[in-house]
Amino acid sequence: MDFIMNQQADPATGVGQDVLRRSDDELLGAMAQREQQALAELYDRYATVLYTLALKIVGNASTAQDVVQEAFLTAWRKAALYSQKRGNVRTWLIVLCRNLAIDHYRAKMRLASRRVEMESVGEILIEHDQSPAEAAVAREDGRLLQQALEQLPREQRDVIELAYFRGLSQSEIAEETNTPLGTVKTRTRQAMMKLRGYLVQAGSIAY
Repeated sequence: MDFIMNQQADPATGVGQDVLRRSDDELLGAMAQREQQALAELYDRYATVLYTLALKIVGNASTAQDVVQEAFLTAWRKAALYSQKRGNVRTWLIVLCRNLAIDHYRAKMRLASRRVEMESVGEILIEHDQSPAEAAVAREDGRLLQQALEQLPREQRDVIELAYFRGLSQSEIAEETNTPLGTVKTRTRQAMMKLRGYLVQAGSIAY
């Protein structure tokens, strides 16, 4: 987004003063024609507003700056698609920024949640009346267990995550994934065996 800063108007020379006199709609129209100077002026007008909004959502200055940059890049790409039916340009930019900030926040929360889940999955698994060997699997640290999960085929990893991270019963998993109940049970059993085998091979538990 460096080109935004490079294209700003120069008060000393008067370069870009015609851009400053244009309305938001005119600037966006110019952006649709790939006029970088128009983007620079729109950035000057609303970057602070968008940054304040993004910071409130993501809670991190660096991430908020990234969100603002991404919002203006999105506006640049989609300028030709803008319609006043979606609100004025300011509102449109705010909506773009808010949605991007929420996406960043959710991604951060998913990562944090997954780390917590991996750390506590042992206790969760033990509660499901597993065999002694499977209970041993449950007690392993989150790092090894995450590595083990990543070795599973996608369909087996899905049933484990749905069962132990989201708390779904096997019947609920079958319904959500549109998979026969017997298949869900088989995948769960196979997944547990592979998890145990991986941890045995890693020397984390006895065979």
